[in-house]
Order: sequence, then C-alpha cells, then structure tokens
Amino acid sequence: MHVRRLLKVLLVSLLLSGCVAPLLAGAQSQLMWALLKPLVGFDPNEVNLFEQPLIKDRMQPLLGEHYGTAVTLLKTADEIQQEGPLFYVLSNNKVTGPLADKAGFVWNSQTNQMAVLLQQQGKSAVFSEPLANAAAETTGAAATVPVWPQAMQALLTPASLQQQLQDQAAAAVQGQVQPAAEAAGSALLPASSAATATAN
Repeated sequence: MHVRRLLKVLLVSLLLSGCVAPLLAGAQSQLMWALLKPLVGFDPNEVNLFEQPLIKDRMQPLLGEHYGTAVTLLKTADEIQQEGPLFYVLSNNKVTGPLADKAGFVWNSQTNQMAVLLQQQGKSAVFSEPLANAAAETTGAAATVPVWPQAMQALLTPASLQQQLQDQAAAAVQGQVQPAAEAAGSALLPASSAATATAN
C-alpha cells in the first residue's frame, strides 16, 4: 500500500517535470530579454555583460578553450546593439586590416540561440548553440544556422559559412541516420529470428 502511494507520487512528479521543462526554457529566454533589452546602447564593459551568469554560463561551454580569447576581444566593444530580434556586441579592435582579430556575440530573442563569431589570423570560426526542438520546428531546419546582424556579415568568410552549413548538415544527417539504423536493426531482428525458426 505504501509502495503504491510512493509510485503514484513518483509518476506524477515525472509527468510534471515533463511539463515544466519547456516552461523553464521559455523562462530563460525571457530572463535574457529582460537583461539585454534595457542595456542596448550601453558599453558592455560598464555593465559587466560577459560576467552576467546568464551569458557567462552559456558562453563557457559553447566556446570551450576559445572563451578567454573571445571575451578579451569582445571587451574592446563599446556598445550593445540590437537589430530586430538580434542583440549583439561586435569587437572594436584598433588594428585594421583583413588579419585583425575580431569577435562578435549574438543572441537571437526569437530562438533563444546564442552564437559567437571569432576571427583570428584571417580565419573565421562560428560557435553556435543548437536550437531547442520547439524553436527548430517553428522556424524550420535552415534556422539551425545562426542569423547574423548586418554589421557582422563582413566577418563571415565564404569558407566559414560553408563549414557552418556542412557541420549543421552532418548533425542533421547523424540525427536522422541513427534512429533509422536502430529501426532497421530492430526490424531485422524479428526477421532473422523467424528465419532461424524455419531453418530449425
């Protein structure tokens, strides 16, 4: 009797956690909006933008070993900007020319996707979060590639754009191939069992 009651409580809590998870993801997006919207036009260094836990806790795993370099470059920026649903910070490196190191940070308020563009020694690298399932379904598969503000378009080299698209396509193919292979494997299992049974 006591065990049955415990199982009911456990089942209800599991069901509720499934309902609460999407709400928490939406809450994070609302918190980011509440943080960034009033800061548009401010110097990111004066407001310690990259020390804010909402941003820092997402950027560190996103950038890995490139985190320190990216933040150092982003700290040269002098303004948090907004272009439509995009909030962004673009480094303001005093060195000019095609080989100058630059960085850009973008948060898309529609998809809650964070992306960082890092250009070092003339080569661009894109680091972006995958979209949540709900955002990917509503915006389409092409939206898994981050949207960049106009001011950052020049930093995106054709090679980095091509690599970004290839990475996204490989991830999509891997996501589709694995379930298909598992389904094929499970379909073959009963067929091979039946063939073995008829052979005996």
